[in-house]
Order: sequence, then structure tokens, then C-alpha cells
Amino acid sequence: MWWALFVFLACFAKNEYLYSYPISGPVEAFVVGTPHKKADWETRPDIRVCADTGVDAFRMNRAVSFWEKLGYKFGSVIIDNSTTCMKAYYGEILVTLPDSSFKTSQIAATRIYSRINTDKIVKAKIFIMPKDARKSRVLEHEVGHALGWSHFNKKFHIMHSNWMLGGVDTRGLENSG
Repeated sequence: MWWALFVFLACFAKNEYLYSYPISGPVEAFVVGTPHKKADWETRPDIRVCADTGVDAFRMNRAVSFWEKLGYKFGSVIIDNSTTCMKAYYGEILVTLPDSSFKTSQIAATRIYSRINTDKIVKAKIFIMPKDARKSRVLEHEVGHALGWSHFNKKFHIMHSNWMLGGVDTRGLENSG
């Protein structure tokens, strides 16, 4: 019943999209079509990683490289050691610790912010716990959300909503711009 409330409330969200990455849940057995992209970036995003997330520069650069092979462009990747590393700024993807909206059943979650008049993404926040920072495919999946991609429940696809059923299939995610 919670999903119905979520769907209802999601209809009213105009410019903030929250993607979660649940550990388990219902799975579609057959997928028709291609992945859906909600928005594109207004600028080439920089990536700032809060040090207390446990995501190191090597791991973040590996996730960025995954998407660069698909034609996406990024600015710099920096590690932020400040204790106030929670606010995403214009033109950046921030990797940070979860806020109060984060559910314990999630591995990670991403929130994107876009302009009302253009639907262009202006910033994004990836929430991740240190215990999940090194899990394979999690950062790649969340960067996909930060780029505007929705879940695509095809078995072994990087954007699958269930981590255990996901994989490295990138069909339909190539950058066309």
C-alpha cells in the first residue's frame, strides 16, 4: 500500500526526483522498450565526494569511466574532507552520507534537481552508506540516476532497481548528445 502513496505523491514532485536502490522488491520478468531518461545536464558535471562516505577517488573514477565509455562527459572528481559536506552546488554531483529521507532497506539513493522551465539537471546528490561504498555496480547505477536515467528492470541491466538482478548491460544508455 505504501507504493500507492509514493506513486500518488510522486505525481506532485515537479523538479526533484528521488531514486532509490532497494535491496529487494517485486521484479518485472519481461521488459518492453528502452530505458527512459528524464532529463539532461545543463553543464558538464563535476563530482565532489564527501570523504566520510568511504568512496575513494579510485572507486569514483572507475564509476565515471564506466559512463565515459558510453559517451558522457564529466568535469573533475574531488574528495571533500570538510565536516559540512552535505550541500550540492550548481553543476555538480555530490556523493554524501544519507539524510533523514533515506530508508535502511536501500543501498543508495540519488536525488536530481532540475530547472522548471527547461527540465535541465543543475545538480544531483548521491546518498550512500560507507558499508556499501565498495559494492560493485552501486556507484555506476547511482551515477546513471544522476545523469537522468530511471530504473529499467531488465535482468542484468545496470539500471535495474534490484541490485541482485542487475548487471553491466548498458543497452539503450548511450549518450546521444
